[in-house]
Amino acid sequence: MDKTGSLHILHIEDDRLDAELIHQMLSRSDLDCRITLAMTRKQYLDALDKGDVDVVLSDNRGYDFDGLEVLRAVQHHHPGIPFLFLSGSYEGKDLGMLKAQGAAECLLKSDLEGIAPAIQRVLRASRA
Repeated sequence: MDKTGSLHILHIEDDRLDAELIHQMLSRSDLDCRITLAMTRKQYLDALDKGDVDVVLSDNRGYDFDGLEVLRAVQHHHPGIPFLFLSGSYEGKDLGMLKAQGAAECLLKSDLEGIAPAIQRVLRASRA
């Protein structure tokens, strides 16, 4: 949380329209949050280097990154920060394996209304 008590979400996404829809959904939720959008490997690594991230919401793959690569970077830079995959499809991916690797949740972009409750759920679990 930042000085104002606002939750800082690092959102890693390669589709600007999806990012806008997700940000709109989060702005209508009960979450008091500030969102940093990273669309490339350099952008998400820079954001992780700055710190102060409370939760990471990441697409399963992007222009120059893979979701597992992002998960490992988050675990390396900030172990313990809740990590949620958010993808249009997990085709060919084993969700159990993603969770075993450290993902707190694996969400579908088709269920945008489930994002804020999932973030709240994983934050409660990480604080417990």
